[in-house]
Amino acid sequence: MTPSLRRRLLVLLSGTVLLAWTATALFSYFDARHEIGEMLDAQLAQSAGLVAAQLEHEIEDETGGTVPRQYKQERKIAFQVWDRSDALLLRSASAPETRLSERDEGYADAVIDGKRWRIFSRRDESGRYVVQVGERYELRDELAESVAGHLMHPLAVALPVLALLIWFAVGAGLAPLGRLAAEVGRRAPDNLAPLEESRTPREVRPLLGALNTLFARLRALLEQERRFTADAAHELRTPLAAVKTQAQVALGAVDAEERARALAHVVTGTDRAAHLVEQLLMLARLDPQTALAQARPASLRDLAAECVAAQAPAAAQKNVGVGLAAEDDGLIAGDSTLLAVLLRNLVDNAVRYSPAGGEIEVSIGREDGTVVLRVTDNGPGIPEAERSRVFERFYRVLGSGEEGSGLGLSIVKRIADLHRASIALAAGPGGRGLKMSVAFPAVQA
Repeated sequence: MTPSLRRRLLVLLSGTVLLAWTATALFSYFDARHEIGEMLDAQLAQSAGLVAAQLEHEIEDETGGTVPRQYKQERKIAFQVWDRSDALLLRSASAPETRLSERDEGYADAVIDGKRWRIFSRRDESGRYVVQVGERYELRDELAESVAGHLMHPLAVALPVLALLIWFAVGAGLAPLGRLAAEVGRRAPDNLAPLEESRTPREVRPLLGALNTLFARLRALLEQERRFTADAAHELRTPLAAVKTQAQVALGAVDAEERARALAHVVTGTDRAAHLVEQLLMLARLDPQTALAQARPASLRDLAAECVAAQAPAAAQKNVGVGLAAEDDGLIAGDSTLLAVLLRNLVDNAVRYSPAGGEIEVSIGREDGTVVLRVTDNGPGIPEAERSRVFERFYRVLGSGEEGSGLGLSIVKRIADLHRASIALAAGPGGRGLKMSVAFPAVQA
């Protein structure tokens, strides 16, 4: 189960405090050890000086004298007094009978009976005696550990208290998220109004902005769906009503010729309704897309050749010639399936609106770093005033004499947009017919 944000912040903040506190204790341990070492080194030197100052009064040519141990900690401290002949004159109970250090002056480290010692040696003012004062490193370590331990002990109480304070503080800090979640949870499914940002903390505003952007896209999508559903219902009503009427005529026909004519109208109406449904489904598929799912190199020349071959029977039935002129392969990045739909709609429109004996030319060329696909016919064309509207859904140019769904060019425009292509409409050769150009970004072969 994914941990809550509150618990995650508690763990992270508590862990950070624990880590920082532990690092402070470690630093204090090493720093205290260094400072204690310097202080105790100075104390060793001072002790040696005091012993040296008392030598003339305390030692009267006796050797092997031992000062008895009176306190527990004295086993960690020792001193010795040696004369010029390396005879041990005086030592503490914790000191061995051998020299603590071979040096006569200065500091040294030694291991005695498996214990590490810090030794300071010096001569007295007369130079007759060598005083050596030693201290076990264990004492220094204990003092440094005591300093660090006193820093860590409060953590046992402070960390739980701090964790509790962090828990409530994080809860108070995350309260705006809770209010935002409650506000979204109370909303009706159809309420896509923007959320209020003025009382939202700065850190939450990116999330709120993303939610408002999503709401805006959903509003636009739902509005588009409503318009699409209403337009589709309106457009389907006409061909279905015509099919029903012709079917009723066929049922009431008294002779075979009338019945056959009515059934032929039924087939035509069914084909028209099927074509309309196919176009509607294509638009429904394209509308949600904001970019191509898969953009791969595609040859417009090959796709155009397939499209011209597929449209040849319909063009021959209407006595319309369809030709292909391609300067190169017309390589672009796109979706071959969608590009085939675009070509089919363009050529189908040209065949549909061209008069008997007309000519259609499909050409592919390169211009200024783009691959330009052109479909030119010598049909009635589109008046210049209406060219900006022909890409609207269900819009048909009046007086063309052809039936259609008014969706073909809408599909062409949507596919072109997904391929980042631009569309231009112009009159055909001699000012007659229509020349439709689609410019795609070119790719290198």
